[in-house]
Amino acid sequence: MAGLRVSMSPVFIRNFLFLGMVTLSLASLLYTSRLATHLERQTAIFTDLFARFAAASTLAASQDEEVQRIFRGFMDHVTFPIIVTDRRGVPWTCKGTGISPDAIPYDTFVSTDPANPPPGPIADLLYLAWEMDTERTPIPMILPDTGEVFGYIHYGESPLVGQLRMMPVIQIAIAGLLVAIGYFGVRTVRQSEKRSIWAGMAKETAHQLGTPISSMMGWIDLLEAEASPDDESTRSTLREMRTDVARLSQVASRFERVGSMPKLELLDPNPIIAHVVEYLRRRLPSVGRRVEIVEQLNDVPRIRSDRELLSWTVENVLKNAADAILKDGADGTIIIRTDPGVPDGVRILVEDNGPGIPESIQSRIFDPGFTTKPRGWGLGLALAKRIIEEYHGGRIRLLRSAPNVRTVFVLDIPEGKRR
Repeated sequence: MAGLRVSMSPVFIRNFLFLGMVTLSLASLLYTSRLATHLERQTAIFTDLFARFAAASTLAASQDEEVQRIFRGFMDHVTFPIIVTDRRGVPWTCKGTGISPDAIPYDTFVSTDPANPPPGPIADLLYLAWEMDTERTPIPMILPDTGEVFGYIHYGESPLVGQLRMMPVIQIAIAGLLVAIGYFGVRTVRQSEKRSIWAGMAKETAHQLGTPISSMMGWIDLLEAEASPDDESTRSTLREMRTDVARLSQVASRFERVGSMPKLELLDPNPIIAHVVEYLRRRLPSVGRRVEIVEQLNDVPRIRSDRELLSWTVENVLKNAADAILKDGADGTIIIRTDPGVPDGVRILVEDNGPGIPESIQSRIFDPGFTTKPRGWGLGLALAKRIIEEYHGGRIRLLRSAPNVRTVFVLDIPEGKRR
C-alpha cells in the first residue's frame, strides 16, 4: 500500500505557526500568572508570620539578645519592600524602600504627627506606606496578652512577583516578533520564487520566439525578392510585415534581457520616452473613445540604463493607464513628465484621469501574476518593478489614486555616474 503524501501550503504552515505561538503564549501567561499569585500568597503568609514574631519580640519576656538577633536577621533577608510603623502610623524601621531607617532620628520619630509629617525621609516613608495600603491591607501587630494593637506592617509586592508578571508580556512580544519574522521570511521567499519563475518564463519565451521570428524574416526576404518591382501594393504589405516582425524581435529581446542582467549605459531618458509615446499614440483609438498622451519632458541628467528595458517599462505603465481608461468607456488623458530626481537622478511621473485603482488591491498591483484583466498575465507592472528596482537601482510606486480624478505612478531612477 502506497504511503500517503501530505502537502502543506505555506499559508497552512504560517497559520499553524501563528496558532502555535498564540497557544504557547496563552499557556505561559496562565502558568506564570498562577505562579505569581502563589508567590504573592506566600509573601502575605510570610509577612503575617513576621508580624506575629515582631509582636512577640516586643514583649518584656522576649527582650533578649537572641530574639533581637533573629529579628535583625529576618529583616536582613526580606526581599520585598516593608515598612513597620507604630500604632500612630509613624515608621520606625523599613527594608527594600530605598530609604535607610537610620535616616530617621529618634526625636523626629517621637515628635512626628503622621497627618502632618516634616519634609524628608519620614514623609517619603509615610507616602510609600499609603501606596502599599492601597493594594494590600496592612497587618496589625497585636500584643498577645492584652490584644492591644501597638503597630502595623505595611508591605509591597515582591520584585520577583513583578518580574513574573512581566514574563508573559515579554514572551508574547518575543512570540510576536518570531511570527513577524517568519511571516515576512515566508513572504520574501515566495516573492523571490515568483520573480524567478516569471524571469525564467520570460527567458524561455524569448528563446522559443527566436526561431519562428528568424524564419519569418527569411520568408519576407524571399517574398520581396520574388515580388515585381511595379507591384507597390505587395511591397508596401511586405514592409509592414517586416515592421511587425521587427517589433516581435524587439519584444523577444526584451524578454531575454529580463531573464539576465543587462549592460547599462549612460542615456538621456527623454528621447526614449518620446519614442515610446509616439509608438503608442499611433495605436490608441482615434474614433469613439479617445485617449490622449501629453508629454512634459524637462531637462534631466543622464542615467545608467538599458534602452530596451527602460522603453518597455515606460510602455507598460502607459499601456496600463490607457487600458484602464478604455475599460471605463470614457475619454481620458495621460500625462507623462520627467523632472530632476530628489536628491539626484530622474523622476518619471505618469498621471491619468481614469477610473483609478481600488484601495483594496493597491498593495498587490506589482505582484507577479496579479491582474484584473480577464485575459491578463499580470506581468506588466511586475516586470516594470523588477527592471527599475533590481536592474536600475531605482524605485517604482503608486503615488496616489483617486477614482476618475487622478492616478499617479512615480519612477525614480538614480543618476548615472561617468567612469
